[in-house]
Amino acid sequence: MRESSQSTEDKLRWNEEKEVVHSSRPIKFLTWLIRILPFWVMGIVTILVSIFYWIFSPRARNEAVRFQRQMRDFTGSRKGVYFASFVQLLSFSLSLVEKISGWMGDTDKGGIDYKGGAGLELKERLERGEGAFLIGSHLGNMELMRCLAAYGRTGVDRSVPVTVIIDTNVTAQFNRTLEELNPLYNVNMISASEIGLGTVNLLQERISSGGLVVIAGDRTSASTPERNILCPFLGKNALFPFGAFYLAALLNVPTYFFFPLRRRPFMFSPAYTMYVEKSRVDFDCSRKERMERTEALCREFVRVLEEYSVRFPLQWYNFHNFWVEEA
Repeated sequence: MRESSQSTEDKLRWNEEKEVVHSSRPIKFLTWLIRILPFWVMGIVTILVSIFYWIFSPRARNEAVRFQRQMRDFTGSRKGVYFASFVQLLSFSLSLVEKISGWMGDTDKGGIDYKGGAGLELKERLERGEGAFLIGSHLGNMELMRCLAAYGRTGVDRSVPVTVIIDTNVTAQFNRTLEELNPLYNVNMISASEIGLGTVNLLQERISSGGLVVIAGDRTSASTPERNILCPFLGKNALFPFGAFYLAALLNVPTYFFFPLRRRPFMFSPAYTMYVEKSRVDFDCSRKERMERTEALCREFVRVLEEYSVRFPLQWYNFHNFWVEEA
């Protein structure tokens, strides 16, 4: 574990940046369009908006180009990074439309398949009434599972409550707008800054009752920016949040990594696959060993995240300077 050597500007961009949208009007306008237009028409609108966004939003474009260039260097691919960056932004825009339409009640996304090394194992576990701790990322549409769970569309033969832990300050306006759209949106949402002993006990109870607890493993904390784990990702060092992985140690329950990914980056009729991998790290150990195993869990997650990022490079929705700039 180490404190970031990045500049204050980089820390603000990643750890403490406020949401870009300060008004609910753009989101409400988008909601209105989704309500009146067929999804395939929204797809065409999304293409046009994405072109405009790619041209006139240098921040998002530059970060997408940065990621695609790093991916190209890591894999040795010769694909053009600028076209790939546009498709990446388009894919993100579609995921936003899908997220809003999902909370409006349109949860038919062409079906959800559970795959990966532990996909069926997790599904069977949930069907037995057993819960688990899930670590997701900004690769794919992590919000999808919570939305589907709210409508009982997880593909499991029972209702599965999902508790999500997020930094609510980063997208406060977006969260409030979606809560106005659907009160279910804010149910079982816990702010990462409020995690304490009482919260851990609550989360353990929810898992024991057959629920899922979900957290992102690729966004460092705004409340504890100094507590990070340095890991190589796609050939360059990046910082990952210590707290997300230490929570797994405190909960001491089966931990899975999951990636809800669109089967193709652009689809008028979206269909998703839920890729699931089970962690091999357990925390039946002494408190002294817990720190080492926490870092081992992080390294395992980053390795899996890297594998799926290489397979689905156009569904990376993290538009921040993700890597550590070496001095």
